[in-house]
Amino acid sequence: MDADTCLRCGAPYAPGQTVCFKCGAPLGETRPNTQPVPAIKIPQPEESAPPAAEPAPSLPVARVASATAEPPAPPTQRKRRRWPLLALVVVLVLAAGGGSFYFVRALTAAPPVATQTLYQDPQHRFHFQRPTLWAVTTTSDGVTLTDTDGTSTATVTVATPNQGDTAQSRADALATSLGLTAAPPQTIGGDTWEQRTGQFTGADGAVRQAAVFVTLHDGLLYTIQVTSPVASFSSLNNLVFQPLLASFQFS
Repeated sequence: MDADTCLRCGAPYAPGQTVCFKCGAPLGETRPNTQPVPAIKIPQPEESAPPAAEPAPSLPVARVASATAEPPAPPTQRKRRRWPLLALVVVLVLAAGGGSFYFVRALTAAPPVATQTLYQDPQHRFHFQRPTLWAVTTTSDGVTLTDTDGTSTATVTVATPNQGDTAQSRADALATSLGLTAAPPQTIGGDTWEQRTGQFTGADGAVRQAAVFVTLHDGLLYTIQVTSPVASFSSLNNLVFQPLLASFQFS
């Protein structure tokens, strides 16, 4: 009997032989083995993954103003917003109070006094500086100055003394009639004058402040009397009466 050959490697084998002694394949196959032989996979080196790109910096997103109404401010913010309003109210109240004060003061204060003008006695007995705007009434025994309202006066009189009259007795007589009190003597025009001061109620019912000065000069009794409402006496004393006394001179 002829020997068959192995379909795998082509080596002859004897009848009854079931395995090829050369390649170990089973014998008796009538067709070549067409079954796929599993391929041996050779591990390939892993390729390193490219570095991940850094994320681009995010740009600031513009805040879109909402069309809806803003939520109510917290109580603390509301209180802070009230401060400017309260401050404004306080300023207005103070301004109103100050305006009222100056308005009342303007009503009670003496009118402004213009520049001074020299007054010369027509009989050349004395002269002094007087306010230009005050009215002047000249008499045989002296002169009377009156402000524009007719409420304040300054009078200078010259009289021949009676038997036994002195500056003190004449000053006391005037003080008694007006309810004045004694005050320290004053030097006016180089002479010493008796002084009496105080308040009295005039014929119009207004309370006035008065000051009377009396001296005996060259055999004549000189009397200076200034009066003004109590509210305006202080200002007039500085603006009119004191300048008059300081400038008074015997001629």
